[in-house]
Amino acid sequence: MSRKNRTRMPSATSLVARSFPDKIIGIENSLPWHLGTDLRHFKERTIEHAVIMGRKTFESIGRPLPRRCNIVLSRRPLEESKFVKWAPNPETAILLADQFSILNLKKEFFIIGGEEIYNIFHNYINLIYLTDVNTGPINGDAKFEMDFDSREWWFRFEREFPRSDVDDYSFRISCIVRRKPFHRFLSKAERFGTDPNIWQAWERYEAMMERTKPDVVVEDEQLDLLKDL
Repeated sequence: MSRKNRTRMPSATSLVARSFPDKIIGIENSLPWHLGTDLRHFKERTIEHAVIMGRKTFESIGRPLPRRCNIVLSRRPLEESKFVKWAPNPETAILLADQFSILNLKKEFFIIGGEEIYNIFHNYINLIYLTDVNTGPINGDAKFEMDFDSREWWFRFEREFPRSDVDDYSFRISCIVRRKPFHRFLSKAERFGTDPNIWQAWERYEAMMERTKPDVVVEDEQLDLLKDL
């Protein structure tokens, strides 16, 4: 089947907060800082979307993120609910994210950690919102050590934030885009079989994706959220 008969699947976006200069993202399964502004950015960016995370990240949050489809990748079964889905492997996690995104007309889903999850889905991610927190040297047991080779990635937008009453440290949020986006093209039958819910939503999703150029990973209005924080 040619690409002409297939539809572009939702794109993977990642949100990462790490210390500068040590690139620490966690200490004993918790964040070593509080950044109210960055948390607001995370919430507003991911609301009404699917988010993929590991079991440790899910347990560290303490509850399902509201108004999101929480997809938890774990080898051990997890109690599911309306807003929590268990994925025993990466393929199932992507399938669940695709399904939610199509039903809710979303062009992207989010990879939100921790360290192993970022590594597993690295090749799927087309866009990263990276928060570098100016903590100075600290110790931790989880890192996001990725360096962004300019041949593969480019910095679309950056903004500096000062320390404040709601932010323990000054920090910078960067919007980093993969130069050659990774896209998956599939037909509804080969991806979802005969699921009637997907088939009903497919035409609207397909029309939405046809209006979006494949090489445009981040649109101007998506950056407005960063500019308005």
